[in-house]
Amino acid sequence: MTWETVVLIETGNRQDRVRVMRLNLSANYTAGFAVALVIILVIRLISLSFNNSELFFDEAQYWYWSTDLTFGYFSKPPLLAWLIAGVSSVCGSQSEFCVRLAAPLTHCVTAILIFLSAKHLFDKRVAFWSGISFLLLPAVSLSSTIISTDVPLLLCWAAALFSYIRFSDNFDWRWAIAMGVAIGLGLNAKYAMAYFVGCAVIHALVCQQELTPARKPAFWAGVLVAAIMMVPNLLWNLQNDFITASHTGDNIGWSGLNLNWLGTLEFLGSQFGVFGPVLFGMFIATVFQMFRDSISPQHRLLISFSLPILLLITFQALMSKAYANWAATTYVAATILVVEVLVNRVPWGWMRTTNIIHGVTFAVLALAVCFAGPGQLLLPNGVQPFARTQGADLIAEAVEAELGKHEYNAVLTADRKISALMQYQLRDREEALLAWRWSETPRDHFELVVPFQASPRDPVLLVSHNEKVGRILEAFNSVEALGKRDIPAGETDEIYLFRLIGHRSFE
Repeated sequence: MTWETVVLIETGNRQDRVRVMRLNLSANYTAGFAVALVIILVIRLISLSFNNSELFFDEAQYWYWSTDLTFGYFSKPPLLAWLIAGVSSVCGSQSEFCVRLAAPLTHCVTAILIFLSAKHLFDKRVAFWSGISFLLLPAVSLSSTIISTDVPLLLCWAAALFSYIRFSDNFDWRWAIAMGVAIGLGLNAKYAMAYFVGCAVIHALVCQQELTPARKPAFWAGVLVAAIMMVPNLLWNLQNDFITASHTGDNIGWSGLNLNWLGTLEFLGSQFGVFGPVLFGMFIATVFQMFRDSISPQHRLLISFSLPILLLITFQALMSKAYANWAATTYVAATILVVEVLVNRVPWGWMRTTNIIHGVTFAVLALAVCFAGPGQLLLPNGVQPFARTQGADLIAEAVEAELGKHEYNAVLTADRKISALMQYQLRDREEALLAWRWSETPRDHFELVVPFQASPRDPVLLVSHNEKVGRILEAFNSVEALGKRDIPAGETDEIYLFRLIGHRSFE
């Protein structure tokens, strides 16, 4: 934007414009975005260094995956494990900080790709606010304090979308290959990346008068590249009876026409928290308004890569269940779409309001995690918001105290939560950490790769969050109940310990 200061001089019936100063106020949105991104990243890194929450058991499981790099794991493809391993290696530690470090770093790269996409579709002003808005989304602020599979998934989705947009310009096959690589990496992060190809087909269907990427052979060459990149994971699944696909199917969990209306409302309500109340409300309003009026090619593209995902996951919630983050990929394109509306089409007060809400959320979360230890942050009625990330240290202390009293050859766990937490907390111990396999088909990654039955030994220390482990106890000749240990923090109130000797397989 260029502003000029002008002086008007009256000379008879004629006005002569005399330019006395030209003030170029063309904002450097690129530099501004870079500065804002660095400030946000530095705050998040400082917050992460003081983060007092323990690893949630899903995070501990992802860390465990990163200690044994392969092309697949029980519930997810391998990219997150590779990411954690790479960042932790550079970081030089297995601490909670290093395990989670990939999250804020990766989200910054995702924001840069969103900035570039918005700049290409619209202008630098929309790009600036799109990148900043994504960084400050409530879900991204929360995700930056933990590590999850959505972190690399969103990065790959943003990379694929940027490549798709550039390919749309002149159908340069190199952008199609770049898109294919991004899709392939995304599929190795989470199978939900497959939605991208479906969104591209929908984009072609809603743009009948335009030559869209899905109508070009190069696009499908890119998809072929993505498919080839999935071959190692498919081979791993083949070797393991397609256990990841089976687990994914179990998560979908359809069982006839038992419609889950309450769950659907809960899912939709959660999206106001994921995307922010103003942005999600504006997204719904924008979609309805644009379907009533003429839609620009840019808006058609962004709607095609956001709305179908939200509708699909809403349908999933209606048929069974859906977690709030399952629609995460909606908000890469939706951020650009809504920000363009907020910047150019509605009063600026809406943008100011959402920035205030998201800025406060960002600051509160960055500060709150510094007080996430047991008893440090209490809400009314004694509610502890970080209860899910507490208690692992206390469980490990109880286990190590018993390991110090007697000689054990292994620690045996009875469920995924305790397995994951103990694998992380006891990572420096010499005793083997094994999981009891309850059936021929493993129920989690630990039953798959470290089942006790595959390498039985004794004596072992059994750790369980309840007493109902009769099937395990019956498999040993000598069982000594060591009693329960109260865990005063976290979701696990107590654990039970048993000293087991003489597994039946020895006879």
